[in-house]
This record gives sequence, C-alpha cells and structure tokens, in this order.
Amino acid sequence: MNPIHTNLNPEQLKAATYDDGSLLVLAGAGSGKTKVLTSRIAWLISIKQIGISEVLAVTFTNKAAKEMLHRISKLIPIDTRYMWVGTFHAIALRILRAHSDEAGLIKNFQIIDSSEQQSLIKRIIKQKNLDEDKYVPRDIQNFINYQKEQGTRANQLTPDGFRSQYWIEIYQLYEESCNANGLVDFTELLLRTYELLKFNTTILHRYQHQFKHILVDEFQDTNKLQYLWLKLIAGNQNCVFAVGDDDQSIYSFRGAQVSNMRSFMRDFKTPEPLLLEQNYRSTSTILEAANAVISNNSERLGKNLWTNQSKAEKISLYESYTEEDEAYFVVDEIRSLMRDDVELSDIAILYRSNAQSRVFEQHLYNRGIAYKVYGGLRFFDRLEIKRVLAYLRLIVNLEDNEAFLRVVNFPARGIGPRSIENLQAVAEEHNISLFKATEKLSGKTKASFDKFTNLIFSMQEDIRVLNLPEIISYVIETSGLREHFENDKKESEERLENLNELITAVSGFQAEDPQNELIEFLSHAVLESVDNQAPIEEPAVQLMTVHASKGLEFKVVFLVGLEDGLFPHENSLDTQKNLEEERRLMYVAITRAKEKLFLLRACSRLIWGKRISAPISRFVNEIPTELINNISGLSKIGYNQFTNNDDFNQSNDYSYSSKDNLSAKTSHIELKDKDITFKIGDMVKHAKFGSGKILKLNSENDKLTAEIFFIGVGKKTLDLNIAKIDKV
Repeated sequence: MNPIHTNLNPEQLKAATYDDGSLLVLAGAGSGKTKVLTSRIAWLISIKQIGISEVLAVTFTNKAAKEMLHRISKLIPIDTRYMWVGTFHAIALRILRAHSDEAGLIKNFQIIDSSEQQSLIKRIIKQKNLDEDKYVPRDIQNFINYQKEQGTRANQLTPDGFRSQYWIEIYQLYEESCNANGLVDFTELLLRTYELLKFNTTILHRYQHQFKHILVDEFQDTNKLQYLWLKLIAGNQNCVFAVGDDDQSIYSFRGAQVSNMRSFMRDFKTPEPLLLEQNYRSTSTILEAANAVISNNSERLGKNLWTNQSKAEKISLYESYTEEDEAYFVVDEIRSLMRDDVELSDIAILYRSNAQSRVFEQHLYNRGIAYKVYGGLRFFDRLEIKRVLAYLRLIVNLEDNEAFLRVVNFPARGIGPRSIENLQAVAEEHNISLFKATEKLSGKTKASFDKFTNLIFSMQEDIRVLNLPEIISYVIETSGLREHFENDKKESEERLENLNELITAVSGFQAEDPQNELIEFLSHAVLESVDNQAPIEEPAVQLMTVHASKGLEFKVVFLVGLEDGLFPHENSLDTQKNLEEERRLMYVAITRAKEKLFLLRACSRLIWGKRISAPISRFVNEIPTELINNISGLSKIGYNQFTNNDDFNQSNDYSYSSKDNLSAKTSHIELKDKDITFKIGDMVKHAKFGSGKILKLNSENDKLTAEIFFIGVGKKTLDLNIAKIDKV
C-alpha cells in the first residue's frame, strides 16, 4: 500500500482513491472525513500526477482550510502556498482579485464585514427619512443577503406592497453605494464571482479547464448560490468529490440546503453515496444513542455509526428541580472530574440558547473554576483592531466611506456629528466620496477635516518604504491610537496589548503577491473575523451553543436544558421539517462526546420572569433506556410525563429554598400524632402523585398545608392531616 494510505480503513481508502467521476461521501461524525479529503488530494497529486493548481478544495472555515493544508504537507513534499484550498469566500476573493476589471470592481476593492454593512444600511434609511423602528436595519440586511444568496439583484425584484418597495429601493441604493465606494460584502463575493463566471465564458472556460478535480467539505452546509457556483466551475467534464453528513445539517437559518446533497447526486449522475460509518471518537454507548435519535428522521440518506471500542459506561441523566440545581450539579461533577485529573479544556457545557450560559458562568465563577464562553469577540472584531484596519483601508482606498467614518474623529479631532452630516450631504450632492467631499468645504469645518486628510496623505507617502509590521506600528503611533488608549484608563491595558498583538500577528503573514501585501492582509483580516471558532488560550471549561460545537469534540459533555420547548426549541414544533433539524442538532450534540455524556433538564425554569415547567425533551425519550443511568430517578424515560401542566404553568413564584420563600407562614411543621416534622425542601412521596419536593408550608388555625412540586404532575397543595405522604 502507498504510504499515503497506510492509516485508512477500507471505506476511507475506497473514497480517497475513487477514480470513476464525481462522488458523494456520507461521512458520519468522527469518521475521519478530513483524513479522507487530504489523502485524496495527496493521491491525486502524487499518484495520478494532477497538478497542484488543477485541484480546488473548498471548506467552510479558515481553520478547516489551514488544517487541510497542514495535513497535505505532511503527506507529500509540496509547497502548499500555491494550492487552491480555502473557504468559499477566500476562493471567490482570489478569483475577483485576478479579474476585478471584468467583474466591474476597482482594483483595490475592500471587503466590509457584517457590522459595516449594517452601518451603511442605517445611513441609507436615514437618507430616505424612514423610521428605523419600522425599517429595521438588521431585517433589511438579512433581506439583502438572502436575495444575494438566491442570486437576485435589486433590479430583478418586483415589490408586492408599499413596504417591500422601500426594502427594494434600499437594496438598490446599497448596491450603488458599495459600487461607488469599491466595497464588497461577504455575500457579494460569491454572487459577483458567480455572475463573472456565468456571463464571461472566457473566464469560465479558463477555470473549468484548470480545475479538473473539485473537493467540497461539509457539503450539507452549502446554500443555493454556493451550489450554483460549484456547478458552473465544474461544468460537464470535471470531477466533484463532495463530503458531508446530512444528519449534521443544522444551518438552514443561514440558508444551508440539505437538499443540495440529493440534487448533487442527480445533477452529477453519481452512484449511491459511499458511507463512512466507522467512528473513531465516541464510545459505542454514545453512538448507539445518537443512532437511535437520528433514526426518527424520515428525510435522510441513511447511515449507522459504529466503533471498535468496547461498550463503556452508560449515559448519565440528571433531572433537576430548577436551572440553579442544574448548574450546581454540573459544577459539582466538574469538580469531581478535576479530582480524577480530567483537563478542564476536555469538558464542555452545551446548550440550545445563549441565554442559558449565565447561570453556569455564575456557578463556575463562584466555585473558582476557569471557563470560556466560546464564540466571543474574535481578535479582528475587537474595537481597537478595527480602528487600525480602518486607517489601513482608507490609506489603500480613499473612496472607502465606511473606513472614513470609523476613524475621521477617532481619536477626537473636534469633528462633530453635525459636521459629518454636512459632509455627507455634500458628497451625496456631487456624487463623490466623503474624502473627496472635504475639498468642497470651507472655513473652520474644512480646517478640521484638512487636519485628518493631510494625515492620511502623509501616511500614504511614508508607508511606501515600510514593511507590513512597520506599517502597522507606524499607523498605531501616527494616528494617535496608542496615545489615546494609554490615556484611556478604562480597559486600556487590554486594548494596548491587542494593538501590540496585531503587530505580532502581521509578522507571520505571508502574501502571495508581495507588491500587494497590505491589501492581501486587509482581506485576510476580514475573512478571519467570520470564523467564530476562537482558539482556546488556557485550560478552561468550554461553554457554547450546540450550533457552535459542530466540528469539535470533548472527553466529557454536559448537554443541558433538555426540555420540550427549549430543546427542541418551541419554534421548531410547528412543522416536521423544523423538528427534524432540531433532531439533527441533538445528534450533533451527542456525538461531540468522546467518553462521558451527561443529559440534564430542569423540571422548572425561569423564563421571562415566570417560572414554568415542561416535559423532558422528546429526544431523551428516543434513547433506549438500557443506555441511560437515571441518576435522579425522578421520571420514567420512554414517554413524555407532562401531559397536563396547566396547574404548574400558572405558578410564577416557585421556590423550595426557605430563605427565598416569602409567602410561607412557617419553615417547618410538626405533626405530633404522626411523629413527623416536615421542612421546606424535604423530599416526599405520595401514593398517587409520586416523588416531590416541599415548596411552601402554611399553618392557619388547625389547617396544615404544603405546596409540593411533584415530578410529572406539577404543583399540588395538600392537607398534611389528610394526605398520605411520607418523607423520603
């Protein structure tokens, strides 16, 4: 066997060396899809003698692209810098840079991120004197991006009402503004590339002739435009190797279409998908649970994960009374894991909604356990970094209005909002950039702007003799940013450290074209910022949404909030399609765990100030009972318990803690004739209602009552002299 393929199992080897046209590979979680992709690229180049420029590999994150290049370099001795491996956006950018004229773009066009796109939309709304409460910038941003993902321009849309007419007009003005200022948003990168290839047959044929083999990672996450884009480049003669998992398609809210997998098989006339089902990550218990849950989905191509690992311990299920109990249990278990020498970075707490993180953060902090909320601000998204990048963008392109507005009065130069509004009016009147419009001002206003424009002109001149790290350092110093943050006592140390880190970061940057090093770095910075997978800097428990966990793995996973209405989310319960996506999300969550999996739910949860109860998640009930160790023993698994919650759902004051119980008349009641004392918080058992916990105790005259929360039933008020209850 060729050394490239020594560590591949039979199915992986079959996929990596497939030589009969296009192929769809269904790669289950933890089945080694990256190994297959990189092994195939190495096989194409070293065995099939395909040129490195004739292979195009498309990923969804920069992290995945870098990992792929790293692994290829380990397999075969080639310079990976010249390979076409990158995200959809990075590949599109590379094509547009090479054909900016044909694409209708200026040579030094700049990419704007989501926040800058929204700022531009806000200004357009203001220019049209529209009410932001009725014409919400974020909604219009989503509308524009959706239309672009469908391949639709503003002039192709027909309004169906007064409101949609304004939306389309804003889309039109947004396009005009971007074109005038040489700006391109993320979705535009793909749409502009698609249009370039579709309407310029010369360029299309060039790339169709060049890319003989196209490989696509995470194919289930492609949207309509990305799929059309790939079909164009592939043409009728090239081979497309698509790797994905329909059971992990969880991004429909971003436009991902799992149906692209079936379309691919039809359009590219592929045989039945090749299945990678052997899992190298999780125990057999965890895999059996994942298979059992996902088997309830009807719209799937079908596969079954398995492993050679022996069956390990059962999945632990813990049902808490409140979200506070839930967090306390998790943190307590983490402390136990730490005593067993489990690294904190090997532990993750996964939740359906970001709002769930607060209580876990609080308990982890109180117990002195290091944690990290995954998906926080990326380095290039930090305010001080964006300021530096804006200066650099303006130096490169004086037509960049977004960059101009970000730094024209930062640090402060005495240029107020009124002056900027007047400048914008002049720019709009003469149809010129804001920078150019400063020439048409007069008096003190012009003097204030001249101080800024002269600074930019001076920077343009001076950086000609500087390398990239020197340029960054120069701009930080000359712009006054360093002095500003040194004088700003609030968070100044962290911001200054970030500015220093930026200089360090660019030192390791390698441009394909040294003559355009600064322009390439600016594009690199924006593309890096779209990946929400921040590097883990120190050992810490990882807190994240299930969506954010995709592609990651941990020895121990705590999957919390498993209640119907929370996970699956209440918004998904309306249609089978939405429910099946939630089930895929559950499948992703389960398969993040390598060794230990804890499933948790709170019997009651405070939501929008009201404490409500919900049945245990239907997804838990889809896991075979023999795979579960029910720690709390509160519910029977296999059916939904909360058949009638009306009584409990009306309660918004549930508490079992005596110090928080404001309405109880007493903290304990002694029944002398029964020789028993009940206290708030006591666990009890009732012949009819089962196990419960005392929430309140009341003593009025001779009547002694207790409010008790019973699992699977709700809250009941019982007369202690009559009811047959025993302390547990």
